[in-house]
Amino acid sequence: MPLVTISLPDHRPLAWRKTVADLVNTAVIETLDFPEDDRYQILHPLPAEAMELQRRDGDAVILQLTMRTGRPTAAKQAFYRRIADDLERQVGVDPANVMIVITENRDADWSFGSGVAQFLEDADVPEGCFFKPEDEASSIL
Repeated sequence: MPLVTISLPDHRPLAWRKTVADLVNTAVIETLDFPEDDRYQILHPLPAEAMELQRRDGDAVILQLTMRTGRPTAAKQAFYRRIADDLERQVGVDPANVMIVITENRDADWSFGSGVAQFLEDADVPEGCFFKPEDEASSIL
C-alpha cells in the first residue's frame, strides 16, 4: 500500500487519466506485491508547462511512491519497466517521459486516521479504525 502521487497532463481527458491510474495500480499489485484492495492514489493534473523533464517532448507522467521499506530492488526494477511499457502501449506516453521516484519509510511514519500509527505492533487501534497491522498481507523482507 504505497501512497502514489501521479502527476500527469491536465489537457488529457478524465478517461485517459483514469486509465493511467488503473495501470499504475495494477503494476503496484503485480510487481511490488501489495494487496489488491490497498489503493491510495492522488492524481495531480498539471499544465504541460508545469512539468519539465529536461529536454524531453510530449506528455509526461511523474510517479511518486511513498511506501514502507523492504521491497527488493528487482521488484522495483520490474515496476519501473512495467509502468514504462504499459504507459507507452496503452496510453501513448514515450517511456523517456516517465519518471518514477520511490521514497521509503518505516512503520512509525504512517497513520491511517484516528491519530494512531496503525503499523506499530503495540498500537492501540480505536474501534472503527479501518486498518490493523495484522491485516497487512505482505511478503516484505
